Amino acid sequence: MAVREREMASAGEKRGRDDVDDKLNNTVEVTSSDEDDDDDCDSEPAFMRLFSKQLTEAELSEYYSRSFSSNGFDVPEFGYALAGGIRLMKLGGRYDELVCDFAKQALQVYNNQNNANFEFDHLVKANIQAVSGFMYYITFTARSGDNALQTFCGKVWQKVMKKGTEVKFCVMATD
Repeated sequence: MAVREREMASAGEKRGRDDVDDKLNNTVEVTSSDEDDDDDCDSEPAFMRLFSKQLTEAELSEYYSRSFSSNGFDVPEFGYALAGGIRLMKLGGRYDELVCDFAKQALQVYNNQNNANFEFDHLVKANIQAVSGFMYYITFTARSGDNALQTFCGKVWQKVMKKGTEVKFCVMATD
């Protein structure tokens, strides 16, 4: 698929100009050709490849089964994003500090609700979903006073409109 900008002619004398404010009327036209339909993605930008593939029925079934049964904490990785879906975040990058802060917020909620004193240890994995902001499904470990390592699952919503975050829940993981 190719995207190109072109000028559109108006009904007036001045071709390519808007009759209302006499400014250029630029629009984006989506075109396709037979050569765009082949599987050669070398000419596509990397971000377009994320959305240009389709999941098979088996992949969709696995995605929904694992996503729903784990409440978003275990989703399969297919190498591209499912629109509106939950996807795996790659750890070891620039968002680790942000996700760690969200995990610590979730752990504080758990400690307050359960009269506990766990301290954050490290991230295990994180998933993300675009909602009105971003929903983070964070799996992490924490240590208690007896130094026993426990795994936790926290769901944190990073809001866009109202700014800020909301811990939806934080629970101790069970096997």
